[in-house]
Amino acid sequence: MQDTDVPLYLHAEFLPNIRQITLYVSLPGTTAFDGIRPDIQLSESRKAVTVSLSKPFEYVTETIKLPARVNDASWRVLKTVSGPAPKSDPNGTGDSSYDFSFRMQVDPDEEALAPRDELIDEFAPWTAEEMSSSTRIRCRECEHVFLDPSLISESVDQGTDESPARGWIWKDLPSGNWAEMMDFWHCHKPDPHEGHEKHEKDSALKVEDQTAQTKGYGANSHVVAISGTVFVDVATFLVAETDCNAIQGDDEEQKSNTEVSAQRTLDCANCNAIIGMEDPVAKGWRLLKANVSLNTNSSSCETDISKWEVHPTETIVAAQLLELIERESARRFVVHCGQKSGLVLWVFNPDMRYSNSSAGCSIMAQQAMKVFYQNSLDVDELLHPEIGNPSPLSVEELELPSMIFEAMSQALTRSNKMLPLSARRFNEWHVGLLSRFRRQKT
Repeated sequence: MQDTDVPLYLHAEFLPNIRQITLYVSLPGTTAFDGIRPDIQLSESRKAVTVSLSKPFEYVTETIKLPARVNDASWRVLKTVSGPAPKSDPNGTGDSSYDFSFRMQVDPDEEALAPRDELIDEFAPWTAEEMSSSTRIRCRECEHVFLDPSLISESVDQGTDESPARGWIWKDLPSGNWAEMMDFWHCHKPDPHEGHEKHEKDSALKVEDQTAQTKGYGANSHVVAISGTVFVDVATFLVAETDCNAIQGDDEEQKSNTEVSAQRTLDCANCNAIIGMEDPVAKGWRLLKANVSLNTNSSSCETDISKWEVHPTETIVAAQLLELIERESARRFVVHCGQKSGLVLWVFNPDMRYSNSSAGCSIMAQQAMKVFYQNSLDVDELLHPEIGNPSPLSVEELELPSMIFEAMSQALTRSNKMLPLSARRFNEWHVGLLSRFRRQKT
């Protein structure tokens, strides 16, 4: 029997709130493994474990790096191995496994325990600060470039001959509750000082309102696409239609569904892949970060493939959920793509570190959100319950394009299957992981 015939899986999760790492060791739940005990060795650095099996599977070994350094007492914890009964697959596939689990305390001096904001502002990929005037955007599917500095509309005023070279201006959009906060401020401004005459009050208010509109924080102000400028938010790039090359609107979808006519999809003219949505309010186009790739390097060399960056769809969705958590202080969401059915997500841990020995997983610790999820056959019933029938959950809504919703659903399913059988369910919830963006320190 070869090593590949014995699936030995290791999974470790770092729980910062209780300063523990939970290690799972999983073996097939067949009679061949009755009485087989794992031998677990902790590395000298206390940052990795190596697991080997007893006879007749003594040739089977597996090693993973732990998400954080554990304390000295972990040597003793890993020597205590009990014999579990086989665990049945909670997803109903009929599979079973022997799952061994160990809880180890994290070393008190571990850097991962340093106090910090769990969200900070590092969860969103591709911010304006990372871009340059020569950044290009292309279709993720066919690699056809449709946003290039050389394609900026000739109508853009480039100034005098002494102006800098043509290129994009990148600006981060404010958070989603910016407009609401400005409306609140505009309606609750402090009263003028007592003793002012009425006409002086009216004049001051008029000037203030004009200034508010000019500065962009008036009650009726909103962001509008500007040629030569790319506005960046968590999930999209807002650009002017005249700046894009080889992008076409999907008129067929607009005709078939009047509800989406206000936001028709935008397709790559080269391969017909959906790469964005029209935004009538902003008078521009929103390019989906999940469906494009970027070259942020100043070089214009097309052969430099390594400089083109992409991010997994699940990472973009995770950033949207984190932004909603930060803005609305919510942890439960109804996620859908405009259809009757969808998913209910409970973000149990927005910032988790884990390691896994499954095929395709990095040997390094990964950063993710731990999400409990379940299917909903009628999302509207949860979002808009009938009078007298309060919603069983306090939820926020997140509507996604259909292809992004499907990719997120598949990511949750894949991660669920990656987990040990005993960790795949929590009561009526399925358990999954969504990878988080992690900005590399320079």
